[in-house]
Amino acid sequence: MKILVFSDSHGYCDKMINIINGFSAKAVALDYIIHLGDLVRDAKYLQEIFPEIPVFYVYGNSDFSFNKKDQEKNLEIGGKKFFILHGHTRNVYAHDSLKSVAEQKKYDIILHGHTHVPREEYHKNTYIICPGSIRQDRSGRGESYCAIDITGSDMGVKIIRV
Repeated sequence: MKILVFSDSHGYCDKMINIINGFSAKAVALDYIIHLGDLVRDAKYLQEIFPEIPVFYVYGNSDFSFNKKDQEKNLEIGGKKFFILHGHTRNVYAHDSLKSVAEQKKYDIILHGHTHVPREEYHKNTYIICPGSIRQDRSGRGESYCAIDITGSDMGVKIIRV
C-alpha cells in the first residue's frame, strides 16, 4: 500500500499533481493521499483531479473557515493507526509535544505539518513525521513530501526532496 503525504502547499498544487502523475507514469498505484493542511482547498482540488485516490486532510492555521473537529483526525489505513494534524494546535515546534502523544496513545504514526521543516523520528514505537512543505521550505534543504509504504505488518517511511 502506497500513501503520499503533503503539507503546507499554500495554494500551489502543480508540484503535488506532478508528483502524483510521476508515480502513475511509473505504474505505481497510489492508495491514499494525506494532506496536512494549509490549504485544505488544495486537498479538495486533488480529490477532484484524482477521484480514484482517496484523500484525507486536516485543517491548518491558514484555513480560516472550518470546524475545529477537523484539525486532528484518527485514521486506520492498512492495519496501521494514524494520528494526523496540521500542528498549530499542539505546538509542534517543541518536539516533545508530540512525543507525549506517542507515549499516551497507541498510534503507529503521527503526521504533522505547520513547521515547513521535515522531521523523521521514531519514539516509543511510533513514527513522528513532518513531510516538510511542498511549497515553502524552511529547512534550507528544499521542498519535500513523504511516501509511506505498508506491506503486511511492515511500514516504511521516507521523506523525499522535490
